Amino acid sequence: MADKTPGIDVSRWQGEVNWELVAAAGYRFAVIRATIGDYYTDPRLYVNWSAARDAGLLVSAYHVVTPERSVDAQIDRLFDVLEDRESDLPLVLDIELSRGVSRDGITTCVRDCMQKVEQLDGRKPIVYTGKWFWNSYVSPSPEWSAYDLWVANYGVSSPTLPAGWDEWKFWQYSDKGSVPGSGSKYTDLDWFAGSYEDLLEYAQRGPEPPPEPAAGLRARVSVPVLKIFNGPGVNYDQIGELHEGDAVNIVALDGKDVWAEIAPGQWVSFIFLNERSMEVE
Repeated sequence: MADKTPGIDVSRWQGEVNWELVAAAGYRFAVIRATIGDYYTDPRLYVNWSAARDAGLLVSAYHVVTPERSVDAQIDRLFDVLEDRESDLPLVLDIELSRGVSRDGITTCVRDCMQKVEQLDGRKPIVYTGKWFWNSYVSPSPEWSAYDLWVANYGVSSPTLPAGWDEWKFWQYSDKGSVPGSGSKYTDLDWFAGSYEDLLEYAQRGPEPPPEPAAGLRARVSVPVLKIFNGPGVNYDQIGELHEGDAVNIVALDGKDVWAEIAPGQWVSFIFLNERSMEVE
């Protein structure tokens, strides 16, 4: 697939996220955990939702389906928690728990959750799952292909799809991503199957430029010596160095790893080979 647009999904496990830095690193959408069953609300839902939106990302929320719980109770909780917030992208149902329920019981719960979300939201929800779960715990049906798939499959060049789909709309391709601005070591990484303009169209949003880095974003060097290059990569010429404790403004982020432009034509590694060299102030 030629065009893919990067995004992330988060929960309380990512801690405090600097969404301006996430946006500056090129991520264009965020799917935020809202609820699990009828008993749990993610404590960072509201702050993540507001801050990601303010940083210019398209947002949605996901609900973890618990098949042993009442469909009405858990989907009502999801919408009660969201209050009047409207997601840019369709809401997501996370289907990966069996909880000792039979295959028929899980299938009925999944179907009823899908129908109730569509009834309340007016859009078909996105289905998040993996082949390992879906093919074992959900019965085949031609109706599943009517829902957009967000497939989880790591360490492959192309995901293996669960039964019922021949294409994916979103792909969670890693659960160990290193994301600038994330408050944890690992963050889930996702692709949308299309360009940023395609993503805006999918969200039924008009054309708009990608979010720009926020003015005044600063980072402090956290390694003894940090080399300055004249481009975003070690293949460029070294033109200077910074030292531990030095603070600089971030102009842009780019590169195969994560490189920060600190002035026109001056680049340093922010994250290189999974090692962080700077911390955002």
